[in-house]
Amino acid sequence: MDVLIVGDGEEERAWADWLSGRPEYEVIATVLPRVEGSAPGPGSLSDLNEGLAIAGLELAIIGGPVESRGEVLRRAAAEGLAIICLHPPGDDSESYYQVALSRAETGAVIVPDLPLRRHPGVERLRRMLSAGELGEFRGLRLEVNTPPGERLATRVFPTMIDVIRSLLGTIDSLIASGDPPGSDPDQELVVQLRDATHRRAEVRLVAGPPGPTRLTLSGSLRSVTLELGAGLCGPSSLIHRDACPGMDSAEHLGPWDPKEAIGTALREAMNEGPGVERGSTGLGPSLLDGTRAMELSEAVVRSLRKGRTIDLHYEEISEEAVFKSIMTSTGCMLLLSLLLVLPVSLAGPAIGLPGTIYLAYAILPALVLFALFQFVRLGIRTGSHDDRRRTQERPRTSQASRM
Repeated sequence: MDVLIVGDGEEERAWADWLSGRPEYEVIATVLPRVEGSAPGPGSLSDLNEGLAIAGLELAIIGGPVESRGEVLRRAAAEGLAIICLHPPGDDSESYYQVALSRAETGAVIVPDLPLRRHPGVERLRRMLSAGELGEFRGLRLEVNTPPGERLATRVFPTMIDVIRSLLGTIDSLIASGDPPGSDPDQELVVQLRDATHRRAEVRLVAGPPGPTRLTLSGSLRSVTLELGAGLCGPSSLIHRDACPGMDSAEHLGPWDPKEAIGTALREAMNEGPGVERGSTGLGPSLLDGTRAMELSEAVVRSLRKGRTIDLHYEEISEEAVFKSIMTSTGCMLLLSLLLVLPVSLAGPAIGLPGTIYLAYAILPALVLFALFQFVRLGIRTGSHDDRRRTQERPRTSQASRM
């Protein structure tokens, strides 16, 4: 499989090293940012269009500066490539929304770089949770040490929240606090979340020296902590703590390769049958998972700014839903315009403006044209019931103070 890598950061170089050790992949080019007065080295390009036009290209690793990553993702998806997108793709979820509606035509397969949900320790926690082995659910807690200076809400949180979603499912509400106060903390971020059944989770991000990442699942009978080394790819362990003191035990897990996990997710997505929402089966991560992570990051920023709980209500995102939204907005604007035009057309002659009476003649054609546009919906793909069930949903957020 011929591979194009976009970007030259630490993550992109790690992907290049990993791909070079696997014979099924061949990195044929790297697109680097244009530097004034310098020429690209062997195998390096400075023009994205030139890279995407390479014959036989099958896979693109989308990296580069986060600010421009979304546009690169959109252009690569338009070529119908298999894509691994470094996460996050930007400051919000708009980049994922743009490609979500177009990939049905282009055939692009998009997998965000969110491997932690596929860790064998996380899978063990998932089975314990579903089987009720720990007793009544008490809480889920994720503790992460991050390098100083990172933007915790918009850069680190989107990469870590996916593992919480993989265990709890859809998040219904959250509230966040940070240090220093404001919408962009860089020292500490604490986010408390609840799902539809009011199960509680907490994510704590702290800037400081490197340390283990801990994911703790607590029940009424005992708790289990998955402890991961720095970088998530070293040896890990499951620490079992019973309600009785002195009954703790540790189970050591072998090394884990997060890039191999993403490669497996990509192969699963490429093998899914036609008509199936990409990533709707298996462990993922899928484009939907990446979108959800970015939506939650946006909600965290709003919670930090407002100082309140953010409730998330989800609505369908599809071509039909977008059309309905546009027509609803257009209808409201048309109604408000009519409420303004009709009084003006009637009052104009009385104040010496006889020409305004002709404005009333535009009302009926405008209404007829609006009604005719409704028939455009008949040509929009809606899919079967099962397809609609898997269609992405976009959250509508509201703030509710819960003191």
